[in-house]
Amino acid sequence: MKRFFKTNLTIHVRKPQWIAAQSNVMQNRCLCNSTARPSLHLDLECKESIYQGLVNQQQRRSYAPTISSTLVKKCWNCKKSLDMAIEAMMCGNCHHLQDVDKDINYFNLMNIPQDFSLDGQSLTKRFRQMQSIVHPDKFSNKSSREQNNSADWSSLINKAYKTLLIPIERGQYLLNLSGLQLPQDNSALNKEFLMEMMERNEQVEEATNIEDLKKLSQRLKDDLEEKVLELNRAFNDSNFEVAQLLLIEMKYLISIENSVKNKSQTLMNGMSS
Repeated sequence: MKRFFKTNLTIHVRKPQWIAAQSNVMQNRCLCNSTARPSLHLDLECKESIYQGLVNQQQRRSYAPTISSTLVKKCWNCKKSLDMAIEAMMCGNCHHLQDVDKDINYFNLMNIPQDFSLDGQSLTKRFRQMQSIVHPDKFSNKSSREQNNSADWSSLINKAYKTLLIPIERGQYLLNLSGLQLPQDNSALNKEFLMEMMERNEQVEEATNIEDLKKLSQRLKDDLEEKVLELNRAFNDSNFEVAQLLLIEMKYLISIENSVKNKSQTLMNGMSS
């Protein structure tokens, strides 16, 4: 057992990976709500019909748009005033793709309520639909401005989708929308949790076979799923302090999970050599 010490209210452990457990979060598959791989090749109706469908969906939403989505701007092509709540991406008059709004709320962009709990399949369906509209191949014969806008919107939609799909990323984004950030140190965590994380890391290092690593991986998966449930309750209660602690703990668990994957790959490579 490694000893840890306390300085200026910050608990340190001698393994630096536990102080900053932030690597490869976006690649963590166990936290994804959906395993479907989005396809960009869909049979769609004409652009006008697609646009009208998007408008109808936006008009039926029961949540309030952000300030930026309520601003009125003008279409760069036809100069018509745009209702940014429903025309942020495409002009309803001339159907030209608008300049990207990088400050748009991701929940508004994907047309889902601003809530931690969401339907992964519905989010993926929405993602596919939106990418089909803005896919660069559809604008290869358009003006350079629309081509650039297409690439920008496609990139932003990808980012929004990944952010909202993965619980830990979605949780951090909700905190950001509330004007909060995760602490940069581990001072908010108790000693018992840090000790447990250090012990688990040692178990990974000492594992000599795949079966032991599978057991460790399953335990981590169960713990992460429980943290997601607790995180959902915290956001429902607007308890952002608890949400911050849960997100930090999830980062530690994800870091160990990545160590398990790396160790498993090392053992498998050794068996095949």
